[in-house]
Parts: sequence; C-alpha cells; structure tokens
Amino acid sequence: MKSAIATRAVHSRVFGISVGALTLLAVSLFFLSGMVSPVTGDKGLALKSANEWISSPSLDFIAGLAGSGLTLLAMWLLNKVHNVLRSVTSLYIAFFTAMQAATPDLAGQFYTGTVLAVLVPFCMLLLFSVYRSSHASYRVFLIFLLLSFFTATQYVFAVYVPVFLLGIAQMGVFNRRTMVAAVLGLVTPWWLMFGFGVIDLADIHMPHIVNIFTQIDTDESIVLLVAVGFTSLCMLVCFILNVLRTIAYNARARAVNGAFTVTGLVTLIAMCVDYANILSYIPLLNFCAAMECTHYFSTHRADKSYIAIAAITVVYAALYLCQTVI
Repeated sequence: MKSAIATRAVHSRVFGISVGALTLLAVSLFFLSGMVSPVTGDKGLALKSANEWISSPSLDFIAGLAGSGLTLLAMWLLNKVHNVLRSVTSLYIAFFTAMQAATPDLAGQFYTGTVLAVLVPFCMLLLFSVYRSSHASYRVFLIFLLLSFFTATQYVFAVYVPVFLLGIAQMGVFNRRTMVAAVLGLVTPWWLMFGFGVIDLADIHMPHIVNIFTQIDTDESIVLLVAVGFTSLCMLVCFILNVLRTIAYNARARAVNGAFTVTGLVTLIAMCVDYANILSYIPLLNFCAAMECTHYFSTHRADKSYIAIAAITVVYAALYLCQTVI
C-alpha cells in the first residue's frame, strides 16, 4: 500500500514542482557562486549566435531559466493537446529539471542550446497538429521558416530539417503542397534578410567552433560526459522498453512516438559527430530523455517503480554536487 502511494506521489504535480523548485534554487546558487563559464564565440553563419544576444550576466541568467520554463510549457502542451505520454502525470517536470541541474553551468545561461530546446518542441506541436490534415501547408511552412531563420545563428538547427521532413511523412501529409511549403519556408527567411539588407554576402561566414574539452579542465569534462552518457542511457533503455507497448497504439500515436524517437536518435548521433559543439545539443537531449523516461514510467506504474525514479533523480543530484561541493 505504501509503495503504491509513493508511486502515485512521484507522478503528482507536487513532486514535479518540488524538484523543479529545488533545481531553480541549485542553479541560482551555482550562478551566484560565480562558477558559471559563459559559452563564448560567434558560432553563427550570418547572424550572431544566441550566446552573444545578451551582454548582461544577470539578464542572461534569467533568459536561460526562462528558456527552460518554455521547454517545460511545450512539454505540458504536448501532453495536454496531443496526449503523447498516454496518462496524467507531471513526472516530466522532475526529470527534465533534474537533468538540467546536472549541467548547472548551461542551465544558468542563454545560448543556442536553450533556443534549440524551445524551438524543436514547439515545432513538434505544429507537426503533430497536421496529422492527416488537408490544411497542413501553413503550419509546415512555419516549421521550416523557423528552422531556416535560426540556422543563420547556428548550423545545429539545420540538423533538424530532415527530422521534420521525415516527420511530415510520419504524419501522413507528405505531398507536393507540403513539400512546396517546406521549401518556401527554408528560402523565405534568407530572401527577407537579403532583401531588407539585414545581411549581405559578406556576412556569410564559417562558425567559430572551439572544442569545449580544450576550454574546461579534466574533472569538468568527466562530469559533463557522465551526465550526457547517463541521460543517453536512460533515454535508450526507456525507448527499448517502450517499443512493445507502442506497437499496440493506434496509427496516430505510433506516428507521434516515432517522431520523438527520430528526434532523440538524431540528437545523439549529432552529438557524437559534432562533439566539439556538444553543448548546443544537451538541453534538447534532456527534453527527449525526459519525455521518453516519463512515457515509460507513466505506462508502467508498478508499485515499486518510484524506487527507480528516485534513483535516477539522485544520480542527477550527485552530478550537480560533484560540480559544486566536491
């Protein structure tokens, strides 16, 4: 009986908000301690990358937290509107914020990773809304317009263009009209920026990417890799465990879960290939992993599943402490 109550408790809004509040406190203390190492360098292709948009450290910190808040809002909307988690749960709040706390250096600043973790989930909201719709063109156009525009600030956004092209097919709306809409969406931001003189050919440049592992010491590198590795492991294990259950879903639910799977796997592959720019993918990896893990635990509510949930949360708390106390 007590185990069942504990399991229900970890899925409650109180638990999710409590972990989120502790994460907010932890990241704030990390920022106030002065240990934050800002992401530096212009990594844009034509416009400045997001890490150079805000010069004030305090405003940068607030914007970073606001970005995480918007990602949580997108997660809530995805479940509220499209029922992607197949149950009523707030566990994703606890998972995502705990994962963010494991890299407090990144959670407390605004940079490309922050923007990517907001943009992709909101584009997913648009994508899922066009499932087998005969009026998908406008929303498809908006998805690719946003991805194309932000590609001017860093190339990582271009990685998700093929992801959403595949997503269109998964939603059953891959046809001539949506392909034209996608192409126009990709072209329009650049046409407008050149047309209004925001940029010119001289502004197009290769991004200045510095290998993060040459800028931080060995201990920080190890903690970062352990955090990324553990998050990746949790996501992959939960994906494998979810497969048999998702097979029994209806076509729409399978399409939605397939889109999440592709996004998570492409993010992992991109992090391996583009390891010098790994920081830009971490918040989105946390989003994908939090949704995948919540999906598993929300559909497998064994009486003692709260133990695994607590263990995962404790690991992320330990990773945070490794960067502060130890």
